[in-house]
Amino acid sequence: MTRAPPRRATGHNCVICQDPIFGEEVLAPCNHFFDIGCITDLFRSAMHDERLYPPQCCHQNIPLLQVRPHLTQAFLTEFELKAQEFGTLKRVYCVESTCSRFLGPLYVGDSSKIFTCPSPKCTATTCGKCRGRYKRFTHSCTTDAETEVVLTLSRASGWSRCPGCAQMIELSLGCFHMTCRCKTEFCYLCRAQWKTCKCPQWDESRLLAPAQ
Repeated sequence: MTRAPPRRATGHNCVICQDPIFGEEVLAPCNHFFDIGCITDLFRSAMHDERLYPPQCCHQNIPLLQVRPHLTQAFLTEFELKAQEFGTLKRVYCVESTCSRFLGPLYVGDSSKIFTCPSPKCTATTCGKCRGRYKRFTHSCTTDAETEVVLTLSRASGWSRCPGCAQMIELSLGCFHMTCRCKTEFCYLCRAQWKTCKCPQWDESRLLAPAQ
């Protein structure tokens, strides 16, 4: 019986788990080393939490090209789909609540754009202009009633809507300079691009949390 040769220590410690690395490793642009298990977990976390995307170390992006040889094809396919989704500002998701699959960017042209969900368990049709359920021959783009209720309540609560991706954002503490998860920087008060308006930059009552 032939045994595989023991993996040799690389002489580096993984920046995440701090354990010595044996066998293959990944060098990040900041010159930190990762073992394959930890770098895979980092990329998996980035897929499941947009706040962690793109994967970084020391505030520098870790190129997928460097990690690709160590990932399975299924993992790569899922990551690339998520990268496409996270790279889209105004997104359209499947109208079927039990599916909600990412379909593509919001369509702003004059003609219609209809998405048919590619999931074999769904195949619902979604309007690419209003994000509503598409009904052939009788469809008319209107604001979804439930969405309008959420927007009305959010505005009444003082929330603001990102001009980049249309996500609702609540400011609890801090200045009016907002940086959305889509990387859009804007004024919380008027939603203009940051430093292009004449709004005050902060409200002193929001700068410090009240004593408990």
